[in-house]
Amino acid sequence: MAEAYPDDIYPQDQYQPAPKKGMAGWLIALIVLVVFMCLCCICVLAALVLLGPAVGNTFSTIIETVEATTPMP
Repeated sequence: MAEAYPDDIYPQDQYQPAPKKGMAGWLIALIVLVVFMCLCCICVLAALVLLGPAVGNTFSTIIETVEATTPMP
């Protein structure tokens, strides 16, 4: 059986797909930086949620102390 496309008409080396390249280094660094920033924000929010009452009590104590030491006119 004869070939449908002989090699002399359509050479195989001209139509090979280009080798796939990975992502650029700057794009990988940008993705890592964005993920790191998101994780930092999530950790800060989680810490504020968990430590919210303690932070509130600390500021309340400071305000009460300032009010107690400030003389009333």
